[in-house]
Amino acid sequence: MFMHHSRNRPTGQQPRYLASTAVLLVEVIKLVASLIIAIHDTCKSHPSSSPSEITGLVRRAVFASDSWKLIVPAALYTLQNSLVYTAISNLDAVTFQVTYQLKILTTVLFSILLLGTYISARQWLSLVLLTCGVALVQVAGPLGSETWKDKLTSLIQGDVALLAPASSAARGLMAVIAAALISGLTCVYFEKLLKDSLGSVSLWTRNVQLSFFSLFPALFIGVLWQDGAAVAREGFFSGYNSFVWLTIALQAFGGLVVAVCIAYAGNVAKNFAASLSIVVSYAATAVLFRAPMTMPATGGAATVLLAMYMYHSRPPPKTLLLPLSKERQIHEKAPRPLLYQLMPPSR
Repeated sequence: MFMHHSRNRPTGQQPRYLASTAVLLVEVIKLVASLIIAIHDTCKSHPSSSPSEITGLVRRAVFASDSWKLIVPAALYTLQNSLVYTAISNLDAVTFQVTYQLKILTTVLFSILLLGTYISARQWLSLVLLTCGVALVQVAGPLGSETWKDKLTSLIQGDVALLAPASSAARGLMAVIAAALISGLTCVYFEKLLKDSLGSVSLWTRNVQLSFFSLFPALFIGVLWQDGAAVAREGFFSGYNSFVWLTIALQAFGGLVVAVCIAYAGNVAKNFAASLSIVVSYAATAVLFRAPMTMPATGGAATVLLAMYMYHSRPPPKTLLLPLSKERQIHEKAPRPLLYQLMPPSR
């Protein structure tokens, strides 16, 4: 919501800030914060070491032989952030938030392909409901007027006369869908890399590596190549104010929280937890920005919450027709042997 307001609020005679510079600053803040935490953890694990020895340990950990594996997710994360800024500049906050929840579907898909995650029928049903909720809010968003069918037909048939009013909305939807695909792939790849090496490499060392390699595409591709002329003409910090800085700080803090969630909870749980922001964004947009609350958008947000509940709730236990004997109850309440827990018998 803050990002949407910073990208769409009136600026008067002042130029609007460049999204590429904001993406670069987010990575710089994440790098500095992760490096401070990594140094603090190294000092706690080596209390008798000198500052120079601590610096050497951190440097060797960050630039280890396997640090090159973070190049791919770093480049994809930078591209995802740029697409997010493009999408939020062309969509309203609620439509962006709900459409961006497609990353839940892509994350589950890549979790099945790369991590071998099992998804039950009940969970698949919740994902179908989630997709329906996303579709409802999409219809209630930029294409929610009386002529939304005509605009959608113009996108398919290529009618230039009708395409012009919906071009920004179409660009925003394409950007957010691409960001959702990249988010699912990158998050699952990063989760696999984290959990495979969490015993030997700390989370914050991996975060330092990720932020360090993210600086290069954010600087050379985003700032210099994409917006180099604008930066040279107007300046790097042109259009910045306290609201923009607050948005950047929230983005950086969110990136650090995401890393913790991926390492200790998993991407699927992280994305479903983030779905709560749909309700917050929907209510806050209506209260703060006086946006009209429509029935399709309200029903879509409610469907998303229902899908989240169904995915994480456990199915009801099966009811036994006959009570168990006391001997069997005692036997089933007894703790299982360790070998049985490690290698349960196949059915």
